[in-house]
Amino acid sequence: MKATDEGVKNVQMFRHVLSDLQLLDLSLPTNVYNDNRGCVDWSNSFSTKGMRHVNIRENAVREARLLGEVSILHIPGVSNPADLFTKEFKSDATFCSLRSLILSHPSALPS
Repeated sequence: MKATDEGVKNVQMFRHVLSDLQLLDLSLPTNVYNDNRGCVDWSNSFSTKGMRHVNIRENAVREARLLGEVSILHIPGVSNPADLFTKEFKSDATFCSLRSLILSHPSALPS
């Protein structure tokens, strides 16, 4: 949750800068992807008494979502390109599939 909170704060900062430069339409939310289903479900719900232990600053994620600044979406770990830079892979197939999301295969490039 803390990483999503920090990510949303960065998104908000960039949205404000790009808006000041008139390079961004603020009527559309910015998608924030997270591979933690619990965090995505939490950010898309409302506070309950059972969630009192959650740090108040983490409610910035919910507020940004309710204000239409961000949209918190789930991305499965097997198709998360960020995992290419942050995780160790035990399977070459998983590594290759994530790599192909980012890079074009040399045979696909025009001669």
